Amino acid sequence: MAVEGVDCVAEVSEKGGVGKTSVTAGLIAVAAELGLRVGGVDLDPRGTLTDELGIDDPEKTVNDLYYIDEKKPPVDPVTIAPTVMVRAGRKWPANVFVLPADRSLSNREKDGGNGMEYRLKRALWALREEIDVFFIDAPPRAGGQLVGSALIAAKKALIPSTLSADGWSGVSQALVTISHQNAPGGPNEDLEVAGIVRSIVPRETELREIHRMWDKRLAEDFGDLLLPTLITNYAVRETARTARAPITSAPGREAKTLVGAYRDVLFHTLPHLKEARG
Repeated sequence: MAVEGVDCVAEVSEKGGVGKTSVTAGLIAVAAELGLRVGGVDLDPRGTLTDELGIDDPEKTVNDLYYIDEKKPPVDPVTIAPTVMVRAGRKWPANVFVLPADRSLSNREKDGGNGMEYRLKRALWALREEIDVFFIDAPPRAGGQLVGSALIAAKKALIPSTLSADGWSGVSQALVTISHQNAPGGPNEDLEVAGIVRSIVPRETELREIHRMWDKRLAEDFGDLLLPTLITNYAVRETARTARAPITSAPGREAKTLVGAYRDVLFHTLPHLKEARG
């Protein structure tokens, strides 16, 4: 069962470079624009989302949530979570918060048999009165414990894909991992696949036959899971990322197009947010 009392969406793919972090940051930006209290959870030891959300050298990270000293009784994540979550950087809205990552998080993949994969779920539950929706940026590691913990905590899984062999492969592998989580008797039977979102899509003038081939393959193999929304590869997205600022603050037509795409994905994934808007 997922975290109760708060929306929780995991962005997953078992291949890197498919736009997972950019989708996560985009969803955080548009959810914050709606006035929601938003939490970004960075489970990638590279800390890309942490950096994009404007966090430098955090005092504590999600590694502190997961770490268990085998020589001592485990500390309840409920007591640790409030000390890990921090407000995003100054260019982000005040209603955006971060549970940051650092490189030491990679060591947690070596832990085993101590219930580590359930600690994130409990930590996010502890923050349910402070946050309306969490977006979890899961690392691109096939079947890893950090990915497993994200899927145990989440109510929805969103899978980004590029129009490429890696994109297709990342989707295929992610769906297998998800099936192990939400199968009858699995750790999170309530977990739903919100869909597959095509990301870093070349502009029409740059679209080639190989891209169209993989687009067709995604549609044929994954059917209704493939969302109609395309997230185009506009340079303004990288400009916002480099500035460590939300895409919603960027000027111009292309930024507005991206904001609209992220909003469409958000409302598809969490339709009650659109209904609440009226």
